Amino acid sequence: MRTVEVFQCELNRTIPLEYIGTSIYIGESFGVDSFTSGKEYVIVKDDTGALKVVDDSDEDYLWDLRYPRPWNGESGGGELFYVDDPMGVLCQYQRKYVPD
Repeated sequence: MRTVEVFQCELNRTIPLEYIGTSIYIGESFGVDSFTSGKEYVIVKDDTGALKVVDDSDEDYLWDLRYPRPWNGESGGGELFYVDDPMGVLCQYQRKYVPD
């Protein structure tokens, strides 16, 4: 199992989380610590089995794995496309990224 170190603010340190793959976000950038269009994001699995996105905050959060958008509706959000899916998990939620 491959792991990546992810910062946890409540612990004030990094912890290893299981690497699931990498996705690219295409859409409206939103939030200072959320998503930036054209940027790749690591997808991890936490100790409860939940799939999370390491967003612009460098922490792991539960985001919609296909169409992330802010809860308050301030943005229409965008779409995540998988770039690296070594275990075939992300293809269940996302389409493969094909550059223009």
